[in-house]
Amino acid sequence: MQYFQRKNQNRIKKKSSQQKLPVKRNHEYRLAVIVPAMNEEDTLGAVLDEINRLNPDELIVIVNGSKDQTASVASEKGATVIQFHYPLGNDVGRAIGAEAANADIYLFTDADIVIKAEQYVPFIVAIENGEDVSLNSIDWITHFDKADTISAGRYFLNHIQGREDLRAENLLTIPHAMSHHVLQEIGVSALVNPMLANSMALQKTKNITVPFTIDVLKMNKPRKNHVAQGNSQLSTAMQRMQGDTLEALHYIVHHGDLDLVDTQVVWDEQELEQCREAWWEDQLKKPVSFVVYIDDHYDASLVTTIAQLQRNETVEVIPVVAGECSVLCWQLEQMKQPYLRLRQIKKMGPAFELGQRLSRGDYCLFHHGFIPLTIYHVAQFVEQAIAHPSALIYNDQEKLFTSLEDMPVFFSGQRLVTMLNQTASVELASLLLPPFLLPKNKAKQIGTPETMQMDLLLENIPMVAGPAVNVQPFLDKFDDKLMHDLLLGFRYLFSKTTVRGGFSDEGRRRELLPNLTVEKSGLKIDRWEPSLAYVYTGTSQHADT
Repeated sequence: MQYFQRKNQNRIKKKSSQQKLPVKRNHEYRLAVIVPAMNEEDTLGAVLDEINRLNPDELIVIVNGSKDQTASVASEKGATVIQFHYPLGNDVGRAIGAEAANADIYLFTDADIVIKAEQYVPFIVAIENGEDVSLNSIDWITHFDKADTISAGRYFLNHIQGREDLRAENLLTIPHAMSHHVLQEIGVSALVNPMLANSMALQKTKNITVPFTIDVLKMNKPRKNHVAQGNSQLSTAMQRMQGDTLEALHYIVHHGDLDLVDTQVVWDEQELEQCREAWWEDQLKKPVSFVVYIDDHYDASLVTTIAQLQRNETVEVIPVVAGECSVLCWQLEQMKQPYLRLRQIKKMGPAFELGQRLSRGDYCLFHHGFIPLTIYHVAQFVEQAIAHPSALIYNDQEKLFTSLEDMPVFFSGQRLVTMLNQTASVELASLLLPPFLLPKNKAKQIGTPETMQMDLLLENIPMVAGPAVNVQPFLDKFDDKLMHDLLLGFRYLFSKTTVRGGFSDEGRRRELLPNLTVEKSGLKIDRWEPSLAYVYTGTSQHADT
């Protein structure tokens, strides 16, 4: 009898010792915990048990589109339940919950991932100590090769907003906490898109920190919308997150401190026609036109490549010289190689446009003279053009597709561009990194490489990898300019599509929240009227008129 009494007492003591104790926090600050939930009856109870150990002042569960007992579970655990009988779409519940709460600190988490109360504390304490946003770290994703596009987008957004220290951390990852102050600054409606909310917060405050790491990715439930359907390279969930990234980028390029300057080029059409006549006077039509932009930063091997191409029956060479380059010009004249000289402007885009207007080939191969290019590279581009006559043949940079921390940040942003073509499985390709080859009818669209790549990818042009021409020195030297032009390209994309780059919102019920209105900033435009200095045809010089 005593044995059974002792056994029962031990059982009671053991059960008592297993009861989880409240977690200490500073109750001078009102804490609201926001939990969206849809068909989460299996996990929600355990999630709320841990949250209740924090003794929050408000615990709000936004139940939407549930067909199970999610609402009952939430109510039994003492939560305030806001219920919708239809799905709200991702993150809308989070915004509705924040709008309903009144607190100093807002903690956001999900209903399908059980997190220990102790693990929430660092996020809360960070706000108590004066931070405005505390993010969950999943920095390990930056160390692995070939991170997904959304992670690359997060990394890119933080970089261009001057917070490289945040790496890929973002409000997309739960849990995270926000101060009442920053939530008022950005507005609760911004929470519908966590990527946008993150960028707006970065614009409003420097007090953003990463106090703790919880690997929530491995705890995520697999869902149907995570699997791509049909010919698309992106699932509907990835399309939504791609749109979220672009919507955040739209905010940055229109409201950030990027100091973007666009260039408007106005050609003298009469002068161009005279130039074209002079250029064609002694030239034979060839299948491929090699248009190469040359400024003071050209590679010396370019002269050898041009000399070899002069003897080629397939390729006509159209050098467009925008710098002083007196030695190079003398060499071209000695070789009797026709070339063009530009005044007033040193930009690759206008040079490419001029070259394609003079070209007579069925294809245009565009290049920058700084990047070493061999005749064997040219031959590979031509071979691919013959095999794929309607395709864009791009400079294959897949070897640089490494980890986010190792590959140039430019590629993190460029991957958002390549995703515009949802039928092509291409990771790293950019018309800002020549050489690239286009059919002449597509090359006629050329304005600048940053805008042309947007147009072509939106058309879902076939894309085929050409040779891998080394652009690393080019990236190193012109990194700032390339990033500037890439961002100008995004601004052009938004003018052609939507604030989400044409990507789906996946059914979010944004109309349930106040409209998010942000004033747009203007774009500085430099207007240029370039003209030809002269054309040398090998037999005579045609003076500028």
